[in-house]
Amino acid sequence: MRLNALITLLALLCSLPLQATELNGSWQLVEGEYLDADGKMVSYQDVGMSAQKVLSDQHFSFTSMRGDKFWAAGSGSYSAKAGLYTETLALNSFGEAKGAQFSFRYKVENGVWTNSRWKEGKRVEHEVWRKLD
Repeated sequence: MRLNALITLLALLCSLPLQATELNGSWQLVEGEYLDADGKMVSYQDVGMSAQKVLSDQHFSFTSMRGDKFWAAGSGSYSAKAGLYTETLALNSFGEAKGAQFSFRYKVENGVWTNSRWKEGKRVEHEVWRKLD
């Protein structure tokens, strides 16, 4: 019994880094939506939003545009495990404090990364990204 438990534990521990590495690389925003300050869901497509995000083993950086104008940028560290992706900001252009965190439920399938952020039981952001590399 102990050997089976040890093998299971080792398999679990070995699989944890793979969850983060599946996100490594460059990503292009495909579609999404966010809840604006008035409580209205806004489609990224309707406002001409585009973005790219780059992730390494522990760090992320993104730049987004609204039409042909700069919209936002941010970078920092992230963690990804058990379907929860959490960004911790180090730098950003949108006024959040250093260390602010944003957590998303996520999944990656066939080079497509889908994530959703929830606040007080309400979805406030949803994104679909396509892997570039």
